[in-house]
Amino acid sequence: HAQAATVGWIIACFSIAQLASAPIWGRVSDKYGRRPALLVGLTASAIAYIVFGFATSVWMLFLSRAVQGAGGGTTGVAQAYIGDSIPPEQRAKALGWLSAATNVGVMLGPVIGSFATKISQEAPGLIAGAICVINIGFAWRWLPESKPKHTPEEAALHRPERSVRAAVWEVLSRPSGDVPMLIWVYAVGMLGFMSLTGVLALYLDAEFGF
Repeated sequence: HAQAATVGWIIACFSIAQLASAPIWGRVSDKYGRRPALLVGLTASAIAYIVFGFATSVWMLFLSRAVQGAGGGTTGVAQAYIGDSIPPEQRAKALGWLSAATNVGVMLGPVIGSFATKISQEAPGLIAGAICVINIGFAWRWLPESKPKHTPEEAALHRPERSVRAAVWEVLSRPSGDVPMLIWVYAVGMLGFMSLTGVLALYLDAEFGF
């Protein structure tokens, strides 16, 4: 039971860190630009995967996952990048491609990781870190800044009318609204998905010795 709880917390701390960091990344990208936020997030992920590869204790695994989650909080920044650079009539298509690319990574990542374990214990983390470094190189070389520059007066006009806290309160207090209901459906779906992710490895070990 203690081992199962530890596995659950190691998996969950990624999402907790991602949840906590996402609003911060949004503000950073609004102030300094999308490109710097994405580059820093990718760098954090690369460092975290290297720590994962050389981890020799449980606390190092927790640290690695937390830093990965903090770096992964830039998902909203990537979506904002699309909002900045894609015309409204093509924006849904572009966001669909972004989601598809994410799902390709979710599909291929475990396959690459399973083969990497045949090389060495450190290989999965080091290969993941190397992929992040390659992404950093591509982003540094070919990803331009998408956020338009505004004068102080224009920035005031583009400032959000509501705070993150107000938006969260609306979702909690008015769950039957169109947007809050969509968020709740997505949240419940992700809850089921992440619960399965956490339990599957333990189940395979208990039932089949994997």
